[in-house]
Amino acid sequence: MKYLLAILPLLLLLSVFSCEPRDEVITTDPDAVLAFSADTVLFDTVFVTRGSVTRRLKVYNRNEKAVRINEVRLAGAPSSPYQLTVNGMQGPLANNIELRGGDSLYVLVKVNINPTQQNQPFLVSDSILFQTNGQEQAVKLVAYGQNAYFHRKGSIGTSTWASDKPHVLLDSVLVTKDAVLTIAKGARIYGYNKSVLLVAGQLQVQGTPTERVVFSGYRREADYLTAPGQWEGIRILTTSGGNRIRYADIKNTRYGLRIGNPGMAGTLVEGCVVAHAFLDGIVAFTSDVRVENTLIFNCGQYGFGGLGGGKYEILYSTIASYRNQLLRETPLLVLADYIPETEIRNQPLSLRLVNTVVYSDVSTFVDEVLIAPLTAATEVSNNILRTEVYKTQLEGNGNILNADPKFEAPDKYDFSLDTLSPASGAAKMLPAILKDIKGATRSKTKPDIGAYERLVD
Repeated sequence: MKYLLAILPLLLLLSVFSCEPRDEVITTDPDAVLAFSADTVLFDTVFVTRGSVTRRLKVYNRNEKAVRINEVRLAGAPSSPYQLTVNGMQGPLANNIELRGGDSLYVLVKVNINPTQQNQPFLVSDSILFQTNGQEQAVKLVAYGQNAYFHRKGSIGTSTWASDKPHVLLDSVLVTKDAVLTIAKGARIYGYNKSVLLVAGQLQVQGTPTERVVFSGYRREADYLTAPGQWEGIRILTTSGGNRIRYADIKNTRYGLRIGNPGMAGTLVEGCVVAHAFLDGIVAFTSDVRVENTLIFNCGQYGFGGLGGGKYEILYSTIASYRNQLLRETPLLVLADYIPETEIRNQPLSLRLVNTVVYSDVSTFVDEVLIAPLTAATEVSNNILRTEVYKTQLEGNGNILNADPKFEAPDKYDFSLDTLSPASGAAKMLPAILKDIKGATRSKTKPDIGAYERLVD
């Protein structure tokens, strides 16, 4: 008996080390199947040859005991456009993966689609097959491929970008001096990281209210729709003149439109939306710019800036900042006869600001307007402006100062007018501008201030 008592602690110690934890015991029960974070791995539109972002599928073993996943494979391998990474190993097939009870693992998925002859997005599908304990489970893979025109670094002469397929800017693309780039109505242009459209010649964007031209970032996922700084933007160079940018949406840039062509024919921006620029929406240097029926909102610096002098007209437009995630340190509207941090000073400057809203929500700025010198303003009338500095100087002439313009839903980026908006019927008639940003006919007697004419309910 005393020998048994002597070895009992040793037997107990051995039993502790010899017992395998339950969650590491592999079960062969066919009912011990896997669970997944989704039944379909869905990709947003993927441009051909460019490859997608990586999606994650989480695989769960919700059983008490471990399972051995005999096989993880692509149903369409080896011809599948999809790629798998399982436990750090890339390939169309992975074998004998042990997953402890209650544990999980990630399967990483990418897709690279070959070009086709189709202009419209086309479906590219496959499945990931999991074989465990004689059972097969499937998770669908779905992507929409998109053929496109890819514009790589270099120069282009006179040409037209059609609307049949998207255009992807992969780097800097220069429109050479004396050349004209025409962008057809309905065209879509997507800017890759650090890409920029440089215009030394002339840019003619021919959007319409119903077939707008879209310039935006390359990433198509929902999280990137309002993300700034995804590409550089459009830059009008010193030799460029006579540009016309009509009914275009310019988004996700570092700066939307940057103009620097002193002494050249002016640039017209009509019916446009410029939004989510990391720096400026539109900024011009000693240039001649006319903006009408245009919405500019949620930029990191100026909504519109005219610096170092120049001639500027801003008519029937809305410049706003609401729920802006970017921390601005400048007013929304700045016109100055100098360029900050340079020696350029006292340049000829003129401003005509009519029927325009310049306003923001809670901000460090009680002044969203800077005009230096104010005498450069040849006409400032029938605007809604947020300003304390100029509330005496700009009083009258139909201007409405420091009154909420009452946009319909600015938190959802809807800057049309609410029924109680003070902008309703408060604009000055401009016979040359008969439509608004959406092509709606403006009132012939009492039009509305801002880019949008309020439609009667």
